[in-house]
Amino acid sequence: MIDPQDVLRGAQLKLVRARVLVSSLLEEIDRVLTTPTQGSATPNPDGTFSAYYRPAAEPTPVMSLVLGEFAHNARSALDNVVTSLVVSSGGTPKSNHKFPVFKTETAWRGKVATPWPGAGPLAGLSQEDFDLIEAVQPFHADEPDRHPLALLAQINNADKHQMLHAAMAYTAQDADQRVLEVVPPLPVEIVWTPPRGTLLAAGAEATRYRFTDSSPSSFGLKLNWPLSLLFRDHLGRDVYFFELNDIYVAAALAVRPWLDPPR
Repeated sequence: MIDPQDVLRGAQLKLVRARVLVSSLLEEIDRVLTTPTQGSATPNPDGTFSAYYRPAAEPTPVMSLVLGEFAHNARSALDNVVTSLVVSSGGTPKSNHKFPVFKTETAWRGKVATPWPGAGPLAGLSQEDFDLIEAVQPFHADEPDRHPLALLAQINNADKHQMLHAAMAYTAQDADQRVLEVVPPLPVEIVWTPPRGTLLAAGAEATRYRFTDSSPSSFGLKLNWPLSLLFRDHLGRDVYFFELNDIYVAAALAVRPWLDPPR
């Protein structure tokens, strides 16, 4: 016999595990993005110099593995809560019982609301529990595809059924390169950089610059290269690293009414 409180305790442990995983993943991403890179300048025939992306730290498949583990724990915590609610209402959990996540109201009505309460993924749940789950659905958002719960379901399904996501570095979408320091202190102008949001491969040209006066025979130049990181699945769908914490928070808030009910 299933004890619904045991199920809820398990769901809570899964969320704790998801928090640990996403925190460690974000720490590793921060390390990769902030590790300084050194390289020599390559002179060009037009008098400019090129610098190339040769990172000292790169995204690894281990990041993708941790991403999948994070998504699995967070997603299964949602489903476990539904199992607990089914048992608490006197029902028997079936294979189709789960925490539904829908990006369109039409799909929600067809697959969840219309069959309920006798069938569907929320069969047997009370009106109150049904309403709480309906209230957090992605179809309420302005951009349902980017809703954290929609992204959670997307990551989990791709990782579970298809393959690991690819972790990729790219030029940041909210900042541009700039010169931080020049030795000797001469004026330098950046004449070309990859567009914002460009995926980077090791060895690719990352910036091109020139001295506005004559070029010195030797020099040192420090640039900031604002980078970011994304995870891409087998269908080419991207999840940005800065969305990961929002995904965890959305999952935790979605089940909070049952894991941390008002007193």
